[in-house]
Amino acid sequence: MKKAFKRIFRTGWLNFKRNSYLSFGTTGVMALVLLLFSGLMVLNYISSQIVTGLEDKVDVSVYFKNDASEDQVISVKQDLESQPAVARVTYISKDQALTDFKAKHAGDALIQQSLAELTDNPLQSSLNIKAKESTQYASIVTFLEGNKLRPVIDKINFYENEAVINRVQGISRGVGNWGLVATLVLAFIAVLVTFNTIRLTIYNQKNEIEIMRLVGGSNWHIKAPYLIEGGLYGVFSALIAVAVFYPTLWFISSKIGVLIPDVSLIGYFVANVFQFIPIIFALGIALGVLSSYIAIRRFLRV
Repeated sequence: MKKAFKRIFRTGWLNFKRNSYLSFGTTGVMALVLLLFSGLMVLNYISSQIVTGLEDKVDVSVYFKNDASEDQVISVKQDLESQPAVARVTYISKDQALTDFKAKHAGDALIQQSLAELTDNPLQSSLNIKAKESTQYASIVTFLEGNKLRPVIDKINFYENEAVINRVQGISRGVGNWGLVATLVLAFIAVLVTFNTIRLTIYNQKNEIEIMRLVGGSNWHIKAPYLIEGGLYGVFSALIAVAVFYPTLWFISSKIGVLIPDVSLIGYFVANVFQFIPIIFALGIALGVLSSYIAIRRFLRV
């Protein structure tokens, strides 16, 4: 069995080397498929990190009328904290709001002078609400609108980031869908190119195949080398894809980091190298073997 496998592998390797120009072209097309797939993984990671960052900034702020008592504000806070969708409620008193406002505009002399001339605190007490999931803010707002103390609430603000998140998610889905279509189209082309390469190999070796039939060669010994040849296309295309992907990722990672400081592309894909590389190799080998199998079924009669 060991000798038979060595012979089959050696024959597949010889087939791969004989068709040097075709092998180079086939491997290049498959490498492009794998690189495009890798690019989709990068895009998915970046978009997920952007959405996660935006979701952390989304909240709901509830501003109370100036005549609302602190007990009423605390009562609304307690009602909110009893809701399963609420992760955290922060109370900001009128005095705290004024202190924060002064600190934020400490370098603006005009604002500081205007505040010094005020006799009353014009700012409102408020509650800042964080939900457990970004999809739960609508239910929280609905709960507030129906609260018994709604008359003391001046306004309820959704931060604009929710619209930004929805837009980013839509763009991400759109680019991901089109990228997937492009990957599938290129994968089909790669299968077609590999299919034709194996077909030419079978045609060029028809005399050898006939001799193997006459001497009693089994179907497995005749067909398996072509599967090995297809698998080799996948292996070498995966090697090329990985050899191009990581240096390119290292080059663009710092530039992406300038735009999105919390995202480290090279760090993520290095940390997950033992998951990413096997996926690329498995995909490449699967494409090659599938193409070979189709060619064998179509053109090799034993």
